[in-house]
Amino acid sequence: MTRKLFATLPAIVLGALIAVAPQTFAYVCKVEDGMKMACHYTAQAALGIGVVIALLGVIGLFVEPKVRAGLNIAVVLNALLVIAVPTVLIGVCKGAMMHCHMVTLPTLIVLGVLAVIFAAIAVRMDLTGAKTAGR
Repeated sequence: MTRKLFATLPAIVLGALIAVAPQTFAYVCKVEDGMKMACHYTAQAALGIGVVIALLGVIGLFVEPKVRAGLNIAVVLNALLVIAVPTVLIGVCKGAMMHCHMVTLPTLIVLGVLAVIFAAIAVRMDLTGAKTAGR
């Protein structure tokens, strides 16, 4: 049971944080005069990717270890996407003193890296646990 919780709980928590952070404490710039900046679209993408990561974690609670390992591989790939969205794909505002540049960008990078690390550990645990259980 603890193996299952360790394999799924970080994905649920980090996915929720990735989805919520750009909307709350790591907020992006406000839309002014109907003109949406890059950070707005980064926040929208992070919301969607974070929800997917959290859902993968929830699904992982109800499946066998080999399937959970596959779900955690998907979490790794989605977490890499979380890192790529503000850095390479969409970006944030160019101004170094903008809140999205100083807070949102590092927050999404750190949450993405944590999600990659925890999911990779969970994949390793699930695959070695599945081999041990099969003996």
